[in-house]
Amino acid sequence: MEKDIQTSAGNNKINLMALIVSMPVGGVETQLLSILRRLNRDKYDLMICCIKDLGELGGKASEEGIKTVALNLMKSSRFSLKIPFEISKILRQNKVHILWTHQYVANLYGRMASLSVGTPAVISNFHALYDSPKMHRSFFNRLLSLRTDALIAVSQSVASDMKAYDRVKPEKIKVIHNGIDLSLFDIKVSKAECRRKLGLPENDIIVGTVGRLSEEKNHKVMIEALHHMPGNVKGLIVGDGPLSTELKAGAGRFYFTGRMEYNLIPFALKAMDIFCSPSLWEGFGISLVEATAAGLPAVVSDISTHREVLGEAGLFAPAGNAERFNEALKTIIDDAALRGALAGKAKERAKLFSIDNTVKAYEGLFEEILRRKR
Repeated sequence: MEKDIQTSAGNNKINLMALIVSMPVGGVETQLLSILRRLNRDKYDLMICCIKDLGELGGKASEEGIKTVALNLMKSSRFSLKIPFEISKILRQNKVHILWTHQYVANLYGRMASLSVGTPAVISNFHALYDSPKMHRSFFNRLLSLRTDALIAVSQSVASDMKAYDRVKPEKIKVIHNGIDLSLFDIKVSKAECRRKLGLPENDIIVGTVGRLSEEKNHKVMIEALHHMPGNVKGLIVGDGPLSTELKAGAGRFYFTGRMEYNLIPFALKAMDIFCSPSLWEGFGISLVEATAAGLPAVVSDISTHREVLGEAGLFAPAGNAERFNEALKTIIDDAALRGALAGKAKERAKLFSIDNTVKAYEGLFEEILRRKR
């Protein structure tokens, strides 16, 4: 049974708890912390609950004054009733008004826990496409959605998958795009200086990308696309992952930075001339948003998420087709006027994905749900 929203005497703040498996340095975790940092502290008392450990970003959140708790559970992938039991205790002890869960595991356990407690408002975020739909996941998502106030998709593509595979009520789905701090990508350091710091040739054309070195990012297509380019066209790959060794073995004209701290990403982007994203699929594609904020012309795979982010501010090539990527890259390299036009469009497009817009959308959603509960 749902409870009315009641704040403690002398404290009119809303207790909001974000639930996630852990908070390592990753796209979902970085986005969550960025939003929490900007929520109105006069309205909300914030808390992060991690099912496993806090992770690096959880530690940072704690240092910044956000209450954190790590349950240190989920030692294996097997289902455990202890997890929702422990979460329910945290919900009760902290008189949580809004439970905000992220990704499948936290969505599952968090919503189960909220049923036993009667948490007034429950919001679940879905960040990824259904690359391999699982019947049991769809069943639980559909069942638990009946007692969830809002289902947040980070893109229209994710929303479409939720409708197709989970068959949840469309009216419960709300698309709120991820956002970035646009000011971080308007740096005053010169391209030449950024290249010197990264050990890149000053006068070559640099085609770059940022992302985890994993199968779905499809870096091999980018590597193959540059293989037949003139010698002054070089590649830059920022990131690390399971395919690192394999990709380096076949990428003679590429520079690899490995994992890079987030505050250094704008400098890596400034060193590039063209951004390339050959991904097979993306839940959202935050690195492409960052590239647009940096004013980079882009060549990306023609997938729905990229269309949603980029609009007409770049060129598209069929996913997995290195020859077409090669042609699109050559088109931009050979046409300075086109490069300039796409760069301008990219900067303008990035304004749609400001973190301020994202925070405003979430605060509006929280307030709307709470009004319905009172």
